[in-house]
Amino acid sequence: RAMHVTNLFPSMAIAFIATTALIMALRPVAPKIGLVDHPAGRKFHQGIVPVVGGLAMFPALYFGLLVMHVPPNILVGVFAASLLLVIVGVIDDKHALSAVARIPAQIAAVLLMVYGAGLVMTDMGNPFGMGVIETGRFSLLFTMLVTIATINAFNFIDGLDGLSASLALIAVLSIAVVAGFANMYAGAALTVAAVILGYLVFNFPTSRNRSIRTFMGDTGSTLLGFSVVWIMIGVCQGADRVISPVHCLWFAALPIFDFFTCFVQRGLRGKSPFKPGHDHVHHILKRGGFTMRRRLSILAGIQIAYSSVGIAGHFSGVPDVVMFAAWSVLGFSQAWIIRFIAKHNRLRGRRATAA
Repeated sequence: RAMHVTNLFPSMAIAFIATTALIMALRPVAPKIGLVDHPAGRKFHQGIVPVVGGLAMFPALYFGLLVMHVPPNILVGVFAASLLLVIVGVIDDKHALSAVARIPAQIAAVLLMVYGAGLVMTDMGNPFGMGVIETGRFSLLFTMLVTIATINAFNFIDGLDGLSASLALIAVLSIAVVAGFANMYAGAALTVAAVILGYLVFNFPTSRNRSIRTFMGDTGSTLLGFSVVWIMIGVCQGADRVISPVHCLWFAALPIFDFFTCFVQRGLRGKSPFKPGHDHVHHILKRGGFTMRRRLSILAGIQIAYSSVGIAGHFSGVPDVVMFAAWSVLGFSQAWIIRFIAKHNRLRGRRATAA
């Protein structure tokens, strides 16, 4: 469904304004409803921080999409799925639910997306150079695996101010670029981008917003992960696809790599992959002596580089098999690259101290 770029401005403006207004309105209410975060254990922020960013982003996003005139079946399907994830996310932010409680809700959200919005992974592209791989009767299972992995990838990496939101922002802007800013899914991507920018006013790591610092919690990170994946499915599947699924992988590469690296490493150590740990990429950089803003800059820069490869590969017509091979090599190498950057910074700090 084509649309003119100027038609997107009302949707984006409403999404941005609604996000900022709702966060400001919900911040005073947060302590009364128990949606606050206290510094303790793995949490090193200063003072009590309201966790209402996700709760504000949800209605703001769908106000924007409603103005954009998204087809009713898609709007209702993804709204219902998002609502379910938000409800579970709010409960999780208050009571710290286990993965056993969260995964069934995510499965149900996928079912709502598939059967309500009609968004399903019918093929995997041509990652091995032997022709397009159709998912066939396994389409629902494959869609479920892709969606749940992406949701949890953005949720897992949300341990640094502005990080998960910035990575989601890069992903949706990349989608808008390949869709030419004139596709319905590009419009949805830009509306999500406006919501994220509204949230980053309260969460970007800078001293200027310290008095209004707000977290999005699991509510927001799962909402963003789901928003990225349903829009990606929209642009890479069906007769109106604009990009290969393989090229789309690059737009969320960093959180996906981090998710699977942590998942495998924790499993090998005999620990639950869903238990919090200190093995994420931002933890490695922290041990390397990087400040919060520097860590955010490095990781956002890496994801921009990944997305640029995906965009360039798409417009240059690079075969899926080449793109997937390169993506896989980086996936296995990312942890090593991050450790190398951290080690180099530590050594440079020691030399500077010694001098």
